[in-house]
Amino acid sequence: MKKPNLTPEAVLKGLKTHLLGRNLLCLEKTSSTNDVAMELARDGASEGTVVTAEAQTKGRGRQGRKWVSMEGKTLVFSVILRPRLEIGELSEITLAAAVAVAQTLEDYRLKPKIKWPNDLLLSGKKVCGILTEMGPKKDKMLSVVLGIGINLGQSARDFPPELRETATSFYRFSGRKVDRTHFFQKLLLRLEENYEWVTKRGFQKVVFEWKKRSVTLGAQVKVVQTDRFFFGQAVGLDEKGALLVRDDLGRIERVTAGDVETLLLKKAKK
Repeated sequence: MKKPNLTPEAVLKGLKTHLLGRNLLCLEKTSSTNDVAMELARDGASEGTVVTAEAQTKGRGRQGRKWVSMEGKTLVFSVILRPRLEIGELSEITLAAAVAVAQTLEDYRLKPKIKWPNDLLLSGKKVCGILTEMGPKKDKMLSVVLGIGINLGQSARDFPPELRETATSFYRFSGRKVDRTHFFQKLLLRLEENYEWVTKRGFQKVVFEWKKRSVTLGAQVKVVQTDRFFFGQAVGLDEKGALLVRDDLGRIERVTAGDVETLLLKKAKK
């Protein structure tokens, strides 16, 4: 049976946000919701505009990785934002989005963790990816396109064999089905709340919430960047959300880009 698609009428009914999703485009199929949102941003679309799609032909994640969506079983969307931030502060949006997704999953009694900077994990398996891209300027103001993809309804066999050990979904983890429209509404509200923390200079609230859910802080890690890699211990976040890693010589490296592979998780507090 065909899964019910998201519609603007269903999402807007009961949506509690003031900004995010009030201008909403629901597509059947597109190359990438980030691509569509980027074009809309160039054309002057209002802040808070959201684009969602049932299927993507060129969905992507961080580091150019492919992101696969399944009609009726994933939630994939992009948001146009115009924060009054400097370029070096845009990583704040990424961490805020990760916290918002975690809080939404917690609304359903799940216990997600966050791997730096923005991978959401359930029992160590990835359930959500976030991609933040800089968009065009409008009236000299930076724009940001924030893309989020969440696995909601997939069973184990819905994942290709190479991903079954590393990826999961709401349904696969919990055994429960979730209404995508209601989940979307809850997430947009959480995202708006966290975005307001950032834009109203309350980013330290985001940092506090991010740290509570981190599997990266305190762990031994391998940092892989374009031209090098190194090992160390993740010891904190700075005021802009960069990861602080103490290398084998005791020096503190500030990591703003690249892959951070966790080698040894810290022991969970009892």
